[in-house]
Amino acid sequence: MNTPKKGRLFTIYKVLTCMVLSCILIPHLSEAETTLLNIETVKGENVDTVIAKNLSQIPITVTLTLTSENNIVSSTHWPITRLIPAGETLELVTVSAADKQQVYSFYFKYEYLIGQPNVQPKASATYILPFISERAFQVSQASDGPIFSHHDLASKYAIDILMPIGTPVVATRSGVVIENVNQFADDGKAAPEYKDKANYIRILHDDGTWSVYLHLKQFSSQVAVGQKVTAGTTIALSGNSGFSTEPHLHFALQKNEDGNIISFPIEFKNSKKITVTPAYHTWLSTGANDATTRHSSKANRSVKKCSPDGVIDDAALQCMKGF
Repeated sequence: MNTPKKGRLFTIYKVLTCMVLSCILIPHLSEAETTLLNIETVKGENVDTVIAKNLSQIPITVTLTLTSENNIVSSTHWPITRLIPAGETLELVTVSAADKQQVYSFYFKYEYLIGQPNVQPKASATYILPFISERAFQVSQASDGPIFSHHDLASKYAIDILMPIGTPVVATRSGVVIENVNQFADDGKAAPEYKDKANYIRILHDDGTWSVYLHLKQFSSQVAVGQKVTAGTTIALSGNSGFSTEPHLHFALQKNEDGNIISFPIEFKNSKKITVTPAYHTWLSTGANDATTRHSSKANRSVKKCSPDGVIDDAALQCMKGF
């Protein structure tokens, strides 16, 4: 509550409505590097001005809603929705007393959504696999299989890739780091209190879409907000932070569509430039020897014969048993 001035009482209640990704998309950032939006009220002579500062490199749509008011007149009608370009500051509303002889007060909450609305993914864009390893890793959750936690639009097409803690995670496509949450421990549990405790990195691409890498290892981030990265740049290590039942990487491609954060289908290009569509219980491979724990030439031949595109599914595993 602000200190009363000249008998006037002015209080702001801020309620941030977070977007969900695998149960959380934007957690409460107590120690995170990222703060996307700042809403402040500048008090003048008998007038209060609400200002929004977009501190990020991505457009943000903010909506202010009055929760209560007394004796006010506003410069615009409530609720107030404005698109704030990246890095800009906008005046949202001015509020003053309707009856100048009486005190006035107003209370509001605000919600925000990232992204330029209704952008389209660049048709020519390619995405490499989001990790580096000599092993193959299995997709444990995808849109074509049983769904445990990907129940909303933001995670409908997300994938979970099982991998040990400490596996290098790389940018799948070039872009700019816009969020970098790094402080949470690798003690993930499928419990409500862990929904806002996932480390993640979000990278904005030049077409207005972005990629998200979730459940990263504590303090493993190798990038900073505002940093430009190219595809293949190591950005962090995989972990087990937040709402998680076992160590894995949650990956999604997302955009703002009509005021909703949605995910869209993923296709990767592997090291052989072959298109890979991750599906439930398939295996993803980034190297020549990574689909099996054996490294013999015989094993390598079996991988090339049974999985020329580097995806080790049940059929490929059955094929490899014959070698």
